[in-house]
Amino acid sequence: MILRKEKRMMLKIYLAGDIAKEDRWRPKVMKALEGLPVEWLSPIDQIDYGYYRLKKEHEENKVFLFADYMKIDRADIVFAYLRRCDSRHSGTSAEIGYARAKGKFIIYINDMPKTEAYLYEFVQRTADIAFTKLRDGIEFLKDFVAEMNYLPEMSNR
Repeated sequence: MILRKEKRMMLKIYLAGDIAKEDRWRPKVMKALEGLPVEWLSPIDQIDYGYYRLKKEHEENKVFLFADYMKIDRADIVFAYLRRCDSRHSGTSAEIGYARAKGKFIIYINDMPKTEAYLYEFVQRTADIAFTKLRDGIEFLKDFVAEMNYLPEMSNR
C-alpha cells in the first residue's frame, strides 16, 4: 500500500435565481460551502449587487442573458433557486433550460407555496434533483461537492 496525495477537484457552480436586493440568498449558499474547492459563478458578478443596478438600467437584457449563458457554459453544476419574490423567474427558467440543453447537473429548489410552485412544474422536471427548502438544497450541494472530492488516503498499487 502506498499513500497518495491528489489535488482536490475544483467544481464550478452557477447560482441561478432572482437578483432582488432583499434576502440575499447567494451568500448563504457560499458560506455553507466555505472551505470546499468551489468556484462560484453567478448572474451577479459581485456580492454588492452592482450588477443588479446595471441590469435594471438597461433594456437590453439579451446581452446579460448571453453573459449568463457563457457562465453556465463554464459551470459543472447549476444551483437554481426559485422563491416567492417580485421576480417571475423568467430569466432563471431560461437559465435552467439552457443548462439542461448543455447537459449540466441541475439542483433545483422551489420553496414557494404549492399554489404558486405548480407554475414551475415543467421547469422542475428538467432538473436532476429538486427540493422544496433552500437548506435541503444547500445540504445536498455540500455533500455532493464533498463526495466529488473524496480521496482514499491509501490505495493498492
